[in-house]
Amino acid sequence: MSRLLKSSYYFPLLITIDDREPPALEEVFSKMGNMIIHRQRLSAGDYHFDRDLLVERKTIPDFCTSIKDGRLFQQAKKLAMGKVPACIILEGRKRDFKETDFSPQAIQGILLSLSLSFRIPILRTKNYQESAAVMLQCFKQLTKDKLEEQRFYPRPIPFKRKRQVLLKQRIHILESFPGIGVDRAERLLMKFGNLYGVFMAGNEELLKVPGLGKKTVERFMEILKK
Repeated sequence: MSRLLKSSYYFPLLITIDDREPPALEEVFSKMGNMIIHRQRLSAGDYHFDRDLLVERKTIPDFCTSIKDGRLFQQAKKLAMGKVPACIILEGRKRDFKETDFSPQAIQGILLSLSLSFRIPILRTKNYQESAAVMLQCFKQLTKDKLEEQRFYPRPIPFKRKRQVLLKQRIHILESFPGIGVDRAERLLMKFGNLYGVFMAGNEELLKVPGLGKKTVERFMEILKK
């Protein structure tokens, strides 16, 4: 599972967990690879992955309780208004709903409201192990190159065979930076020639590389300087 997170292969992935969450998921994450896990009280969400993803995790009993006491829509509002992409994970099996006071129609209406009114994705999982895997998959999807960029900025012509091994090593290093990915790594090497050229380039030079935005460049430079 740790190899799923290419952006954390060299640089640790920081996961901030709300201190009210049970330790079970923290134990799952701690076995997955190059991660720094930190616990603190979060004002919104339960799991914060770097600055790329915020997850509100709810078991089915907690989900129903939060509807009754009014917490659910307050939490949804905070997620929707935040600057970080967010989602809600609803953890449990269908039979767990039978032990609540809510009808299937009522639950469906609330889920539709969260999805359509607040525009927050609702993801279903069966248990906490699956929840951890889904969170990491979401993080991977958010930090890889977007399909539009791959369409408008196709990969360059491959390098000669004798340089393939060295090229793969260089690409692997660059794609480990958050938001870079394979395609952007290749475009950086095509422009600057080698890793030294990439690392010595300034913000303005990096922004001239197709597909690199201001946010990605700022994070890239922040990691290099720190």
